[in-house]
Amino acid sequence: MKLILIGAFIETIELARRLNFLIAGYTANQMSPIERYNELFFFGNDEKLIANKRKFCAENLLFITPDIPKVRERLFAEYSKAGFQFTNLISDKANIAVTASLKESSSIMVQDFVNVSSGVEVGRGVKVNTAANIMHDCKIGDFVTIAPNAVLLGGVVVETAAYIGANSTILPGVRIGKNAIVGAGAVVTKDVQENETVVGVPATVLKK
Repeated sequence: MKLILIGAFIETIELARRLNFLIAGYTANQMSPIERYNELFFFGNDEKLIANKRKFCAENLLFITPDIPKVRERLFAEYSKAGFQFTNLISDKANIAVTASLKESSSIMVQDFVNVSSGVEVGRGVKVNTAANIMHDCKIGDFVTIAPNAVLLGGVVVETAAYIGANSTILPGVRIGKNAIVGAGAVVTKDVQENETVVGVPATVLKK
């Protein structure tokens, strides 16, 4: 099976190739000007690929690349409805505990030097960036993004489509609500409610 990237980032291309995936091409709103993409076939935008699902659905797996959780959630729904199948990209340089649970073939990315500890549960379409540390018994909901060097201590719960910023720390047992955003470098000491954005040390709600 070949791999189609829904959107394309250099880091995703490099990881897929290192894991011996043959990349058939990518989708985007317009062809990427980055020279390193030029060798890859451009399928056009998502609407064009879905419209040609009979030609491409059976022989290609998909991986959804954008960082923004709600965008990944929408694309996953659209392509799932069209009948496409997904794959995960799990770095060979990540440490995944035997007792951790990751949804199979659901467009999960785990980048280099990530630690996923014992008893962790990871949902569909989750993106875990370089050197993130997810400690024991955390539960990561669907379409969550965990940015580089974030630390989630034991028993943290992150609900659907939340964004955990780079270098942030979530203290044990804290719950991060649906669609919430944790700012870069924040230290989260208490629960974050749905749709809230928190920043700072200790983290406080960013007023709109």
